[in-house]
Amino acid sequence: MAVCSHCGNQRFGLKLAGCLACGRPGCERCLSSFGHVFVASNRYDARWICSWICYDRWAWSIVSQGHHLQSVGQGWALQGVTLGPDYAARTQRMIDTHERNLQLAHAKNLMDAERSEDAAGIYEGLRMWKEAGDARRTGRRAVTTQVQVNLNELIRQMRDGGLTTTYTCPACRSPILISGETASNLRTCSYCGSTIQTTDLVEFLRRAVG
Repeated sequence: MAVCSHCGNQRFGLKLAGCLACGRPGCERCLSSFGHVFVASNRYDARWICSWICYDRWAWSIVSQGHHLQSVGQGWALQGVTLGPDYAARTQRMIDTHERNLQLAHAKNLMDAERSEDAAGIYEGLRMWKEAGDARRTGRRAVTTQVQVNLNELIRQMRDGGLTTTYTCPACRSPILISGETASNLRTCSYCGSTIQTTDLVEFLRRAVG
């Protein structure tokens, strides 16, 4: 007669096994079969677990390496173990969480690399609208800051070189005289009043100075 060392259950033909995660011995009453593996000649060996905690530990050790569920007939298998329906559903949620965490980590890396638009695309895919907006606003602030830095440097070069040039208003085509002293205050066309884009002015001055 077989006796379970964990729960004391005893009977003839009692199936004894061990938890696949922690190794705790048990029987079919105090362990749960979460799946099986095919051995040979239509023979299957059950895989046992003592708790959901141990199942999560076992499954996570596989999922965290990038493994996914594989279709097996009408069921699903993880690294060769065909899972019961509840365990397969739990594992899929675990995989979804893992992939979401990977995408979030990638978005953070993109922000660190100042690729804010790419990061915003990932946040949108995850339906994280606020984070997507924050990423785009951060990118715009960075661009605005860099454009202003470039403009200040070009103005300094014009001032140091005593340079003057004529900028053509893109709206009315009127000539606007620019020097190192006037460029920093140039916001609108003195003829038609249209706004002069800083990015356009930077590109113009770069050609004029260079």
